[in-house]
Amino acid sequence: MSHKRKRKSKTRSVLTAQANEGTRSPVEIVEKNMPSSLPRLSRKLSTIIACLIVVIVGFAAYAGGLTSPFQGDDATQIVNNPLVHSISNIKSFFGGGTFYSGATASDKLTGNFRPLMTTTFSVLYTLFGAHPLPFHLVQLLFAIGSAILVYLIFCYTFNPTVSLLLTLVFLVHPINSQVVYAIPSMQDVLCMFFGLLALWTLLRFSSRKSMGLVAVSLFLSLLAKESGVLFVAIGLLYLFWFDRRRFRLFAGMTTVPVGLWLGLRMNAVGFGEHLMVAPIDKLSLAGRLMNLPAVMQFYITKLIFPWKLASGYYWAYPTFSIRHVLLPLVVDLAVIGIGIYGAFAIRRRLDRAYFISYIFFAVWAAAGLLAYAQIVPLDETASETWFYFPMVGVLGMIGLVLLAYRPRIQPRWYYAAAALALVCFGLKTMTRGFDYHDEHRLLTSDVSVSKEDWPGYNRLANLASAKGDYSGARTYAERSIHIFPADTNYQNLGFALLNLHDYSGAIQAYQQGLQYGDDLNIYQSLGALTIIYGTYTPNKQFLLGALQKYPRDSTLWSRLAVLEAAYYQTDEAKTDIATAAQYGSVNPYMYNSIMSNQPFIVSLPGKTLKIP
Repeated sequence: MSHKRKRKSKTRSVLTAQANEGTRSPVEIVEKNMPSSLPRLSRKLSTIIACLIVVIVGFAAYAGGLTSPFQGDDATQIVNNPLVHSISNIKSFFGGGTFYSGATASDKLTGNFRPLMTTTFSVLYTLFGAHPLPFHLVQLLFAIGSAILVYLIFCYTFNPTVSLLLTLVFLVHPINSQVVYAIPSMQDVLCMFFGLLALWTLLRFSSRKSMGLVAVSLFLSLLAKESGVLFVAIGLLYLFWFDRRRFRLFAGMTTVPVGLWLGLRMNAVGFGEHLMVAPIDKLSLAGRLMNLPAVMQFYITKLIFPWKLASGYYWAYPTFSIRHVLLPLVVDLAVIGIGIYGAFAIRRRLDRAYFISYIFFAVWAAAGLLAYAQIVPLDETASETWFYFPMVGVLGMIGLVLLAYRPRIQPRWYYAAAALALVCFGLKTMTRGFDYHDEHRLLTSDVSVSKEDWPGYNRLANLASAKGDYSGARTYAERSIHIFPADTNYQNLGFALLNLHDYSGAIQAYQQGLQYGDDLNIYQSLGALTIIYGTYTPNKQFLLGALQKYPRDSTLWSRLAVLEAAYYQTDEAKTDIATAAQYGSVNPYMYNSIMSNQPFIVSLPGKTLKIP
């Protein structure tokens, strides 16, 4: 590839130059482009100093979130997931998803295939128990490590100062704060770290042995999250443009980690089934694409003005409208036009090598955005965490455009603007961390920003019930159901109605919830209602049907034992309570009373009964 200079350009693309520089490190190559007046010692220490700055800024921006408690999906993924509590269950992590759904016959985890994240959770729980600090600390370290790798990659195109500024924006930008603060986003930092490690290894080394590390890193990235396949595509693109000698070798070697990952995923969760957990899931492909302009505008807006943040966004616009389709499309096309203009400006003002680098970063950004364009239905309409990968490409594009216009603007203005942006972004990221200290505060903030956040309203209903505010819980649950009916929000509605002594309403809510999923908690709740509402025969049939789905659940067996005892079926009650004790812990008072044919007291939500 030609490196011919154009229009007195005094620099050249280090990303392109690396292909012809052998195995020289980023520091060695970048030193060629530094001013000769820079002290030699500073040049040699520039990477070390830059990495220390990244570490210090990372801890300064995110340290406030290290003491945040477990919340949200942490319950079913970590706290109430007995399989995660011991690393000896690692085989289960590669044979299922991430969520524990109860004592089923197979004890298989459900949800997305994220074995590296689940294994990380298990290692931390095995070492430290149910303490959130180690989880937050490891997550922050991986985020900082990803930022350092971004810096090293940027150093192949920019000088260390520009690379550092772009990296710090990546690290402290508020749109990336959820990736660090929310423990369920461990999947994102793991995927990003190992994917960037693979790409940096491609840039740094050219030996065949280094391809082994690349393959392992890509495999770990895929095990963290399926979006790791994007790094495979970026690696192929880099070698095709900058180092075709290794293209076939890389393409051949990556078939091993990709093929192995596909096989493990197919065995664990398959490919065809989608859980339908967001309003946009109900739309056809054409309907989902109708939302694409608004989705792209969302990321553009959050990149420039990241002040109003939420954990998830669930809007769905099924039909054409000026406000939700046409206007966002105009904004998107304007931004695309600016990006194209930037490409022409770089082509005119800088070496052709910089132009190729700009296209490389543009493809990086586009690939990351298209992966979440709802062509395949996803569990949210948009998410701040989904911009984590494409943001590297966007920052690379911005950095190259700034280089193209560098002669016209004094460097001090660049640095002043960058410093101001970093201070603003960093302060917002720090204050966002305070929201994670209290789940109610976080959820209240979320639903005020994301009006269609049905999981947020549902979790607020959960918190209200925990505080004894069952009227408030009913209101939140009904709001959640209005946006998107699901088994979980019907369960919260049923629990609120149960405690408000509306037993028929509670049963109706629970039964409607079962139409959206065979949730163990709903079966347990309906099992409690069999003791205080209805007649013996249909209630027993219901419990027996539930036990066919969850034959090893001690709570359901206990419910059946109490029902039998309430109707003087003493022999059956003894058998049932003994089975319950076999599968889990049982109230000793209730167990001994049933076994000795003695009456006992049962405390249920909203009511206390004497049995028999």
